[in-house]
Amino acid sequence: AAVAAPASVASPAAAAADFAAPSDGGGAASEPRAVSASELKAHGGCGEGEPCWVGLYGRVYDFASFLDEHPAGPTSISDLGGADGTVAFEHIHNEAMLSEFDDVLIGRLEA
Repeated sequence: AAVAAPASVASPAAAAADFAAPSDGGGAASEPRAVSASELKAHGGCGEGEPCWVGLYGRVYDFASFLDEHPAGPTSISDLGGADGTVAFEHIHNEAMLSEFDDVLIGRLEA
């Protein structure tokens, strides 16, 4: 059975619309790279030496370098690899903590 997102979770498309890309140093924000659902899925293997892309709040992150550091273990992240993990993430974390992962942000998930 599908799990409905809590009312407090914005849709991935809405979250992507609010996404402010990092500045390019020239004062204007650069447009985040678009990532299709099929590209996200193709980079979700999460095996040794592989990327581990996860969609969260309309953004795509590569958590491969964080898998072994995750307090709950790598499986809780790798199980979400290649998919939108917003609902599962929201059950334990909050969106604000993703600011710590700007360095592994790939781009925005296409709606």
